[in-house]
Parts: sequence; structure tokens; C-alpha cells
Amino acid sequence: MKKLAFKNILIVEDGDNLRNSLTEYFSQTNNVTACPTLKSASAAATANEYDIVLLDLILPDGNGIELLEYLRQTPVIILSDLGADENIIDGLTAGAADYIVKPCSPKVLEARMSLRLLPNSKSDLTLGGLTLNVKSRTAVYGNTVLELTSSEFNVLMFLMQNAGNFYTANEIYEQVWKLPHLNTETIKKHLSNLRKKMLAVSDACASLLATKFGKGYAFIGGKDD
Repeated sequence: MKKLAFKNILIVEDGDNLRNSLTEYFSQTNNVTACPTLKSASAAATANEYDIVLLDLILPDGNGIELLEYLRQTPVIILSDLGADENIIDGLTAGAADYIVKPCSPKVLEARMSLRLLPNSKSDLTLGGLTLNVKSRTAVYGNTVLELTSSEFNVLMFLMQNAGNFYTANEIYEQVWKLPHLNTETIKKHLSNLRKKMLAVSDACASLLATKFGKGYAFIGGKDD
């Protein structure tokens, strides 16, 4: 995926090291405004228009989720230490386009941001009757919605984007998270849950996800016409 370029990005993060590193990374090809507080971010969001916003929740003067009321037309990606299901659900329900739990490499973050800025005509990925919308992060087989976690969606999207190719759990971890693999059992758990959810829809849906001893895992659905 191409790097983000020529975008107006608002970064709201009170941690000096992370805010500075993200600003340095994204400023190479974009216009970046970085704010350490809810007050300064609210002022920036009111005075300027942004293409996308990275938003921390725990700020020294309030909860970052309050900023969403100023950004109804702007995709917001929450980047937070809070990784409990209820935190993620609250953030998405409040209107965030995506929720990423720290730590996250800038490259992965950039990829997730790029997906949020895709035109609608390029946001659907359909193979074997299964459709992923990379902007809304939804998965639909036939008329049935698969309720996937963020990590399950990321793994499935990677396999669909590389349909027909087998990857070990280590390779999937490194390709999806762009980090050295730490715990392949995590990937195996995600894949097991994916298979169960696909099987609950139909045998045909579940058969799209293949496993071969010594080779790993692959999405084997043919490309739809």
C-alpha cells in the first residue's frame, strides 16, 4: 500500500515521545498538527479541517472521546492503551472509524489510516462470496454479517489480499502487525475463532480458509466475477 501523502493529519497524544515520533514520521509527506491536550485539540479541530485524526483517549484535561463531537465528518482512529472490549466498543459507538491498541508501529498505523481514506469504489474486497469492506471493516458472506474482532478482521484481510498463498502463523503475525512475532498462539487463536465464525455461517464459507501441515494457512476462495 502506498504511503499517505498530502493529507492534513491531526495527532492528539499527550505522550511526548510518541507524539514527536508520529509527527516526525507522518510529516515527511503530510501536513501534521500535533496536540498534547483536549483543549488544544478542540481548538485545532474547530479552526481547521483535517483528512484524518489520530486520537488518544487518556489526556491530561479530559477524555479524548469528547473530541468526536467536533469531528463528525472526519475519520478518527483511536490509538489508546485501553484495550478492553468495553473501551473499544465505546470508542466505535461514539463514532470512531477504527480503534488501535498501543503499541502499534507507524507503518501499520499508516496502513490502517490509508484504508480509511480509500474511495468507496476501492473499499470492497470480494472473494469466494465473502466481501470485506476495508473502510467500514465489515465482513459479509451472502446476506450474513460475520461479527469479527479487529484482529480477526486484519488476519482475514491479509489472507484474502494474498489468496492462494500459504503462510505460517509466524509469517502472518509479522506481515499483519509489521513486528517480530512474539506469540504465534495468538494467531492460531484468531484463526480458530475465524473458522468457527465462518462455519457458523455455512460449510462453504468455512472451506474458504485452508490449513496445510507444514505450509500454514491460506484463503483459497476464487475471485468473484
